[in-house]
Amino acid sequence: MKRIIICDDKEKNIRKLREAIEKIFPHEFFVNGYVSARQLLYEIEDGFLETVPFIFLNLEMKQTDSIALAARLQKKIPEAKIIFIAECLKRVEEIFDGVHPFGLLLLPVNELRLEKCIRRETDCEKGGEFVKINKQGRHYHIPADEILYVESMGRKLAIHREKETDYVYERISNFCHLYQKNFIRCHQSYAVNQSHVTEVSAKGIVLKDRTCIPVSRKNYQEVKMRILHEDCE
Repeated sequence: MKRIIICDDKEKNIRKLREAIEKIFPHEFFVNGYVSARQLLYEIEDGFLETVPFIFLNLEMKQTDSIALAARLQKKIPEAKIIFIAECLKRVEEIFDGVHPFGLLLLPVNELRLEKCIRRETDCEKGGEFVKINKQGRHYHIPADEILYVESMGRKLAIHREKETDYVYERISNFCHLYQKNFIRCHQSYAVNQSHVTEVSAKGIVLKDRTCIPVSRKNYQEVKMRILHEDCE
């Protein structure tokens, strides 16, 4: 199940939002609630929350600057969509200063608006046609078919296309988890778009443009079987 985070210093808000999500999306999301922003950041730093599609933040928490927290979370988990929740709209203009929220919902949360907000992202993921990246604080959608392979370069991920390369702050493990339908992890530092693969051998993977990508020994058999399976289909 995918994970949703709620950070709100009022437990009743967390409970009501969790109940609404579980009602609308039964057995689809595991919801984690945090009344402490510090605890949330600790768990992210410790690696417990690497892949999170949605983070709900109360814009009016008393002990935490929610906008500053959102900016930190976007750096830690770039693929996460920040959705602010609020009882009033006093700070709405501020949330666009350095933060690019995915949505804003008023409390008490309207279930139809909540469903629409989450659904427009999950429907896009199910289509499997676009790769979403966060680059220089903005979200972009790249057609998956345009990407030949991705390459891990320290803290950055290079997304190689035929005519250009995008560099984003992302872990290759997170990328492959989100887009496992299209990409195969063939090496510690590489993942290939299986639709562009023409040859697979222990020496490497050859793509349609004749680029050769290394394949590790431990990944070779799994990559070979997956490519053969796709070809048979």
